[in-house]
Amino acid sequence: MSGDGDVRLVRGWLPAPRADALLAQIRARIVWTQERRQMYDRMVDVPREQALVGEKSSRLASVPWWPEIEAVRDALERATGARFAFALLNRYRDGSDSVAWHNDREVAAVERPVIASLTLGATRAFDIRPKRDRGRVISVDLDHGDLVVMRGDTQLNYEHRVAKDRRIASERINLTFRQQAEAAIGNRGIEQEFDGAARRMDLR
Repeated sequence: MSGDGDVRLVRGWLPAPRADALLAQIRARIVWTQERRQMYDRMVDVPREQALVGEKSSRLASVPWWPEIEAVRDALERATGARFAFALLNRYRDGSDSVAWHNDREVAAVERPVIASLTLGATRAFDIRPKRDRGRVISVDLDHGDLVVMRGDTQLNYEHRVAKDRRIASERINLTFRQQAEAAIGNRGIEQEFDGAARRMDLR
C-alpha cells in the first residue's frame, strides 16, 4: 500500500477452536438490533444486525466485556499498540445482508483510528477502494478467524464495504474493535507482534 493508508491481513489469527467457541458465546449472549433509517422519502431496514460490547448505547443492544472476548481484545491491544474501548458487532445473516461503502471515523477525537476487524462464521468478500479512484476496487475473501487491521490514514483516504452475495446461505459475524481516543500502550511493531504473519495489503 502507498503512504496514504495501512491495511494488514492476518489469516487464521484466531485459531479455529477459539473462533468456534467465541462464535458460540456470541450467539448465546448477544441480543441483536436491526435499525431502521431514512432513505429518501421512506424508512428502510438496515441490511444487517448490530450490537455493542463494552459500551452502553441507547441505539443498540449492548453487553459488558466477558473473559473470552476480553482475552481477544487484550491480544489485539498488544499487537497493535492501540487501546480499544469497545467492540461493534455486525451480524450478516446471509448473503442478502451487507454494508455499503463507508469509512470508520465516527469518533471525532480519533482522526487516524486503529480498527481491528475479526471475522467469524461464513466467508465474505471485503472490498476496499481509494476515494480518489472509486473505480479501482481491491477485494479479498475473509474466512473464519481472519483479522484485518486498518490504521494510519486508511479511514481518511479509503472506503470499504461488504457487498451482497446471494450465494451465501449462512451467517458471518464481524467484530470491530474501536478506540475512543488515540491512546497507545507501546507498539513494538505490528510485524513482530503477529510473528510475521501480517500481510500488508497492496492497494496501489
